Amino acid sequence: MNYEAAHVLAGLIEAMPEDSPLDDPRDDGAHEAGSARSAREKRDAAERKRKERARRRAEGIPEPRLVDAAICTALADLSRRQDMRARVKSQRSYNGLHYSLRDLVGQAMEELVERRGVGQAQAKRALMTRLGLTCHRG
Repeated sequence: MNYEAAHVLAGLIEAMPEDSPLDDPRDDGAHEAGSARSAREKRDAAERKRKERARRRAEGIPEPRLVDAAICTALADLSRRQDMRARVKSQRSYNGLHYSLRDLVGQAMEELVERRGVGQAQAKRALMTRLGLTCHRG
């Protein structure tokens, strides 16, 4: 049996081209420690995020936190306009209170476009995606 294994191995080695490395040239023989792997993964993730932010900037798409801030500002503005505080105080409940989606989107668009300088098409796309009204592809 040992003869067969040795014969097969010798045949494989002879069949390999001379310039084929037997080892992975990227492998220096040292195994990556858990903390080193974790640090590398964090660096890789940070690099991916940097590239994603750069791509969004190049396309004029606002950051998600900016879109969230615009939605929050819109809700606060609508609450003040509709005097929600007085309504909650008089009925002693949040039940039955509502916001018009049209008003919310309109107010958030105004915040993004007029106050934050985001292009209208990019603001609409980001806002609709963030609110879950459309799916983002790409």
